[in-house]
Amino acid sequence: MAEPEEKRSDVEALLRRIWAAIVRYRRMVVAMVGFSLLQVVCTKLPFLVIEPLLQVLEESDGANKVKEPPDPDKVLSYSEELRAWFSQWFHDFGTDLCDFFGWTFDHPGMPVVIACGFVTLCCGIAGSVTIYMVQTVSRFFAYRVVADLRCELAQHFLSLPLRFFGRQRMGEMISKVTNDTQVMQRSFEMAADNVVVDPLMILGNVVIIGLYFPQALLVVAVMLPLMVIPMYRQGRKVQKRSSKSLKALGETTESLNQILTGIRTVKAFQLESERMREFDDTTVTFLARTKKVLSAKGRSIAQSFIGYQVATAVILVILGHTILTTDLTFAVVGVIIAPLATNYQHVKRVTRAYNVMRESAGALSGIESILQTDVDAAMVGGRSITEVRGDVELRDVFFSYDGKPVLQGVSLKARAGQTIALVGPSGGGKSTTLDLLLRFHDPEKGSILVDGNDLREVKLADYRRHTAVVSQSPFLFNTSLRDNIGCGRPGASQEQIEEAARAANIHDFIAEQPNGYDTTAGERGTNLSGGQMQRITIARAILRDPAILFLDEATSALDTESEGVVQAALDTLRKGRTSFVIAHRLSTIVDADQILVLVDGRIVESGSHDSLVAADGVYKRMVDKQMRPDAS
Repeated sequence: MAEPEEKRSDVEALLRRIWAAIVRYRRMVVAMVGFSLLQVVCTKLPFLVIEPLLQVLEESDGANKVKEPPDPDKVLSYSEELRAWFSQWFHDFGTDLCDFFGWTFDHPGMPVVIACGFVTLCCGIAGSVTIYMVQTVSRFFAYRVVADLRCELAQHFLSLPLRFFGRQRMGEMISKVTNDTQVMQRSFEMAADNVVVDPLMILGNVVIIGLYFPQALLVVAVMLPLMVIPMYRQGRKVQKRSSKSLKALGETTESLNQILTGIRTVKAFQLESERMREFDDTTVTFLARTKKVLSAKGRSIAQSFIGYQVATAVILVILGHTILTTDLTFAVVGVIIAPLATNYQHVKRVTRAYNVMRESAGALSGIESILQTDVDAAMVGGRSITEVRGDVELRDVFFSYDGKPVLQGVSLKARAGQTIALVGPSGGGKSTTLDLLLRFHDPEKGSILVDGNDLREVKLADYRRHTAVVSQSPFLFNTSLRDNIGCGRPGASQEQIEEAARAANIHDFIAEQPNGYDTTAGERGTNLSGGQMQRITIARAILRDPAILFLDEATSALDTESEGVVQAALDTLRKGRTSFVIAHRLSTIVDADQILVLVDGRIVESGSHDSLVAADGVYKRMVDKQMRPDAS
């Protein structure tokens, strides 16, 4: 029973979103509903003039048919009185219309014929305007709502903790933002168009049929379940299979993402065939699941069609019997047949809209799973601070990933302006310590103090405004070099950007480019070398003018020449700032105020370079190994 409950909750979530959109954009919705009503009137009004037109045509055939006088004692029903009034009014309208234009005709029925053409023409002109407005407003409503949903997703992504992204696949997340929301867009388009217009069209047809042939309403009421029940049952299958189909599409997107982001590795190791095989497999899975979705949609429409045709057949039989046994005229029959013949198209569109709504409920389940993920608690609340001196202390800090201890009782103190180097074997907890200092995570036990304030009690935005990071894998946005440097301090002037670039030893290179600071960095900085990318990120950090600086193996991936230039820029950057440095090459941190050796999440040694070398411990062995690789 859990599965139906889950499906119901997905549908309820979709309906809540639609309702929220209706409330938020109520003016747009009111306009949409108003123009939809006008469209229905313009579409169905010509059906009502069929009876006066056919009556005139029947009366014109006087040579073959003698018109019987009306029975004065016959009691007319309400619908018959209404039709008689409308017929008389329409005759008078036709006469007045011809008199207005000064038209005269030999045949007395021509004013009615002219009035029929005039009404149909006016409905066509007005209807085209209403159709334009409905289509424009409804489509924009759909795009507006989906744009809001994508913005909500993007905002939520930015608010999630880093741990969330470590457990997700990038391609699947991109698929949810693009493909799943695209399905949602179709849902809102249907909701704004078919779910509004077509039910009104069906209602208009039912009113016309009920007005001229009330017996048909009973047939419609009895046969309605024959159309609704199959549509509901198949809709549940559409929703379930849609979720699986979109999941497969996410896997296909992830496979393509792996190809594009790892294209150098793919080509270098000749993995083209293997990657293509994996992409083909995910595509086949997606197509197979999509076929099941389409099959359920097709059965839904087919079964609704059977129900509709059965109802139509019964109505036609009753209508034929009524014609043969009563004085029902062919003019009335014409009015009944017209809406009956057009009604199926509206029923089919409503069925399709319902299927798409269920499909969208399946798509929304994946989106909601992200939106319901708790945001990073660190981004909420906190005490505002205006400045940071740079005094930092870790007090008996413990931290683990998925139950595996990473830091175990780490303590350290750094005075403002000091450089603290973290060294040790891989997996010792160096990068995790920097993550905690940046408050990407909070300690499970212990505390981190900045200027004597517990970091968990400080407003995160205020704190990070005084920090900067230079990592071993520099990231550049696919925009100009000016923007890549300038994002360190939004609103910085060109002079400030150039000054930071000079301090990072990258200004001369930029100035030599044909487009100067407008040169595009390329996707992930592909237009630049590793050393140039690193110096751009250093210029970004210099421009930020942080009180606390974090350097995560900033030179480990560079060649000797590039390392020298970058190291000089880093030395400039560290002056006067509290700096935490993770270093693989120990020669870059010999002048650090403190060197901490982390092994298995614990600080096993600490001190200056000279004191640690003299201690002849872990650090000394690391130094010896780098100087003499064969040292054990």
